[in-house]
Amino acid sequence: MVVGSMVIPKYANPKIIYTPKDIQADMLSEHGMNLTYMQAWRAKEKALEFLRGHPADSYNKLPSYLYILEKTYSGSVVKLKKTDDDCFMYVFVAICTSISGWEYCRPVVVVDGTFLKSAYTGIMLISSTIDASGTILPLVYVVVDSENDASWKWFFEQFKHAYGERPNICVVSDQNESILKETSIVYPGMPHYSCIWHIWTNIRAKFKKGHLKLSELYFATARSYTLDEFNERMSKIEEIDPRVKVYLYNIGYHRWSRVHATVNRTWTMTSNIAESLNAVTKDARDLPIVELLEYMRTLLECWTNEKLLKTKGTFTYLRFKFNKELDDNRTLSHKLRVRASTDYLYTILYGVNRYIVCLENKRCSCG
Repeated sequence: MVVGSMVIPKYANPKIIYTPKDIQADMLSEHGMNLTYMQAWRAKEKALEFLRGHPADSYNKLPSYLYILEKTYSGSVVKLKKTDDDCFMYVFVAICTSISGWEYCRPVVVVDGTFLKSAYTGIMLISSTIDASGTILPLVYVVVDSENDASWKWFFEQFKHAYGERPNICVVSDQNESILKETSIVYPGMPHYSCIWHIWTNIRAKFKKGHLKLSELYFATARSYTLDEFNERMSKIEEIDPRVKVYLYNIGYHRWSRVHATVNRTWTMTSNIAESLNAVTKDARDLPIVELLEYMRTLLECWTNEKLLKTKGTFTYLRFKFNKELDDNRTLSHKLRVRASTDYLYTILYGVNRYIVCLENKRCSCG
C-alpha cells in the first residue's frame, strides 16, 4: 500500500507504460528498497485501485455518469441496457457534436470492434466516417459483451435511432457475418461493403502463390473506375492463380469493387479509419468502464476543438488538404501536352476557369 501510494502519479495518464520492473528499479535507486517482482506487481495493482477504484464500483457509477453526460451534451443519444437481474449488458453513446456533424458528411459508415482488457473484458464497437475536411469523425462508441448477432443488432438499432436514415447510406467493415446479417435486418436494402485490406489478408493466408504480383493487381482491380479496366485486371489475376478469381467472385464483386458498387462509397475502400481509432484508444482499453467512456468523450471533444480552431484559421473555400490538392493539380496540368482541337480545348478551359471562379466566390451557378 505504501509503495502503491508513492507511484500513483505514474498511472494518471493511461498512455504511460509503467511496469512492475520499473517500480523495482525506481524503489531501489530512489529509496534503497529491494522489492521482489510480486511485491512490485501488488504495488501496481494497489496504485490502480487507489486511482480508479475497484472495477465493479465503476459499473455502479455508470447510470449517474450517463445521466450527467446526457444533461451536459443536450441532443446526445445515450442508452444503457441491463439484463433481467439488473446487471450491465450494453452501453451506447452518440455525442451531439457528432450527430450534428453527420449531416455534412458523406453517408459512408465504417464500423469495427476491439477487445477491452479491463477486469471484466468485453468489446468496444466504434463507428466513424470522414468529415468534409477529410478527417475522422467518430459517430458512436459502444461497449458490449462480445461481437455476436444480438450485440450488433442492438448497435445498429441504436445507431438508426440516433442518426436515422439517409439516401445512399452504406456500411464498410471487415467480413463479420453478424454485421452483414444485422445491417440487412435493421437497414433493409442498405449496401454492405467489405474492407479490401481484410480481403487481401485472407487471400494471402489462403493462397500461397504469386503474392507480389497479386497484391498490386488486386488493389488496382478493386479501385478500377471502368468495367474494361476491371475485366482486364481480373483476367491477369486469373492467369496468376484461378482460385483467387473464384474466391473474389464468391464474395461478390459488388462488396469490394468500386465499379460494381451500387452506391458511391467514394475513397472509403478500407476500414482504416476505424483501425486508426482502435490504435488511438489502445492505451485506454484496460480502464474501468466509466473511465473508458470518459476517455472517449475527452478525445472526441479535443478533436472537435482542434477542428474548430483550424476552421477559424481557414480563409479558403476548401480546407487546406483539398485546397492544396487542387493547387497541385493545377500546377501539374500546366505541364501536360494534350492533342485536341482548339475549339475543344477552349470549351474545357472555359469550364474549368468558371468552376475555379465559383469556388473562390463561394458560389456555383454553372452546374
